[in-house]
Amino acid sequence: MAGRIVILSDTHLGRPSCAALSAEALRPLWRGASHLIVNGDLAEVHHPQHWAQAAQQTMHLLDLCEQDAVALTLLSGNHDPFISEVRHLHLADGQVFVTHGDALHPAVAPWSPAAGRMRKAHEEALAAIEPESRNHLESRLKASQHASHAEWTQLQEEASHSTVRGMLLRPWAIVQVLHYWTVFPKLVSSFIEEHAPQARFAILGHTHRPGIWTINDRVLINTGAFGFPGKPRAVCLDGETLTVWPIHLRGKRYEFGSKPLAEYQLEIESHHGGADPSAVKTRPGSERPKAAAM
Repeated sequence: MAGRIVILSDTHLGRPSCAALSAEALRPLWRGASHLIVNGDLAEVHHPQHWAQAAQQTMHLLDLCEQDAVALTLLSGNHDPFISEVRHLHLADGQVFVTHGDALHPAVAPWSPAAGRMRKAHEEALAAIEPESRNHLESRLKASQHASHAEWTQLQEEASHSTVRGMLLRPWAIVQVLHYWTVFPKLVSSFIEEHAPQARFAILGHTHRPGIWTINDRVLINTGAFGFPGKPRAVCLDGETLTVWPIHLRGKRYEFGSKPLAEYQLEIESHHGGADPSAVKTRPGSERPKAAAM
């Protein structure tokens, strides 16, 4: 594995609160790295009130990575379902599986006011796929991507109540979130066992609850979020080592904590353990994503 890889998620750029301050504020986190991976929900490009600022911050992130000669891979999440066609990665000779986590549930985010609409869109997307392929990884990820898009329509028709303040208006949503936090590790374990059984590590985001769990000798890592509950984490792959770091806001910039929360040894058998070559990357001089993808 060449160079250091930093994996973040759920920065939600463009949202005025419960989000990372800015792309510039994130810059110290990839210092010394060769590759930055944002594992879904980079920016609020799905929200009609925030998408202009979200697009601006996304382009600024691309500029900063180009300036720093850091490759960038964006995985789409449920808040930015079409920011990239990359939905998962296999790293470190397949030992590390990365995906946002929205494909674990047919309603994508069961606490959302659009949960019913997303579930219906998910069912319709799967029904359009050949029966023998419906449970393939790519089919599951495509269906959840399509379902996430269904939330856009609801956001354009009515005010969103997906914020913490909004959930206080819908007490049942708080119950849904707490329940989902409880079952999340088992859902991840079953999903990885079925779709990436060779992986020793699974890295996800989506739920905003950071954590590290070990189930059936497999380490499951959630990198949390830069919004509520405000305890983001980063995963770093460096040579044959995987580390999980706390992230703190110091002044107007984010930095790693003084020591990792956990450290694991990888078993690299070749020198080709980097990101999937089909991943969307940006380097100095490379083509940016088209505006339509933003």
